[in-house]
Amino acid sequence: MKFLIYLAILPSIVIGFLIYRSDKREREPFRQLLKSFFYGVLSAILVIFLSSLLGISQIDVTEISSYFGIFLYSFFCVALLEESCKFLFSVLFLKNNKNFDYFFDGIVYSTFVSLGFATIENILYAIVGGFQAVIVRAIFTVPAHAFFGISMGINLSLAKEAKLKKNKHSFITSIIFSLFVPTLLHALFDFLLFTQEIIFIVIFLLFVLFLYIYFILKIKKLIITEHPFLQKKYCSQCGNKIQGNFCSYCGKKS
Repeated sequence: MKFLIYLAILPSIVIGFLIYRSDKREREPFRQLLKSFFYGVLSAILVIFLSSLLGISQIDVTEISSYFGIFLYSFFCVALLEESCKFLFSVLFLKNNKNFDYFFDGIVYSTFVSLGFATIENILYAIVGGFQAVIVRAIFTVPAHAFFGISMGINLSLAKEAKLKKNKHSFITSIIFSLFVPTLLHALFDFLLFTQEIIFIVIFLLFVLFLYIYFILKIKKLIITEHPFLQKKYCSQCGNKIQGNFCSYCGKKS
């Protein structure tokens, strides 16, 4: 059983390391990464609690007869619930976080929140489904959670950028998209699986392939265009980083 638990955790470690290494400009403190991962664990606990409280855990998706019903279940009972909890803890973590100073940081932290969630979910499936469930989820589900986290992080970074530029419309749009986009992707992912029909399984495999290609290319592009939210200024006299109009070290006006 210990081996299965370690195996269930491994995909999150690998993906987390790859995301961490992708942050070329200013890598995040290890303590902050652990904290965001722990926030993801808390989001998973919240989902389990709410699923039980709302009776969602009692629903048997195999008893839903229509495609529309399966999609509604996938969207509202699974995707929206899980992504809302991850969104809540991502926002709580990033709000007023001084380490959230580069665009790519939103992606890193939101992905680590998603990986924290995926790890708890993976452990639970490992206990029930064994080795086969862990392997299948390592290829499909854990990376998918990371992709959902990336999409959430991109829009949360766009929201912060819009807020700093005092663009209210763009800020609201980005906040909405930071929840809606990962929820929609998550709902499609689950819907294609829940139908349990060959044609939908084929579409599912193509959809997962699309997610891999799209988000890998997106990350590569964002690495190239990485930038701070506020341009850092340095004192021409003493060389220290300054904020505002005066250097706090030597007093020279910037």
